[in-house]
This record gives sequence, structure tokens and C-alpha cells, in this order.
Amino acid sequence: MISDEAQECYERFQANAGFARKLEEQFPNQAEWSCVVRFYAALHLVNAYLIDKRNVRLNPAGTAHADRRKALENCPELRDAPKKYRELKDMSERVRYDASFNYTSDLHEKSKAFLTKIIAIVEPKLKKG
Repeated sequence: MISDEAQECYERFQANAGFARKLEEQFPNQAEWSCVVRFYAALHLVNAYLIDKRNVRLNPAGTAHADRRKALENCPELRDAPKKYRELKDMSERVRYDASFNYTSDLHEKSKAFLTKIIAIVEPKLKKG
């Protein structure tokens, strides 16, 4: 059973993952924004996992990305999820901040694959209620 705070993060993950799919459907010519929402889905899923970990401290309301990265480094059971998380984060930042960034259909497929991999690794480790 996960804590109430972790459950809230898990529900936010689910909502963001669903919203990313809706964005793709409704705005196919602006797929880059589904990448951004997909990153936030991953962030909330990772938070849901880290909140209840005994060997890390994470306050999701005030945690900087660097703190989350350090917490993830203490979770070898997540295999390459932290790497995929970082790649998705970097891609979403380029979408948001780099006006010359060309978000191609290949990158779009990569962003979906990153989130799929993160979910496959992290979600089974949650003890959802």
C-alpha cells in the first residue's frame, strides 16, 4: 500500500499520461507539447515511487530536478529508468526553451518510448492501493 501522498502523485501521473494522448489526437501538428506533458507524467510517477522509499528523502512539492536525480541514483532497482527519465526531461526542455529545436516524428516516437520504458520499470514496483 502506498502513502496518500504517493497515491496523489500516481493519480497525477495517470492524468498527465491521458492528457498527452489527448493532445496528440486533438493537435497532431503540435505533438511537441505532448512530449512536455509526457515528461510531467514521468515526473509524477517517479515521485510516487520515491516518496515512500526508505533510503531517499523526497519532498515533491519543493524538490528541484537535481534532488530528484540524486534520489534516483539511490535506486539501482530502477535499472535504466533514470536514464530514460533524463532523456525525456532534456527533450521536453528543448521543446520548451529552444526555439530552433526541430521536434521530428522520430523524436516524438522516442518520447513515447521513454515514457513506456519508465512505466514498465517503475509502475510494477509501486504497491498501489
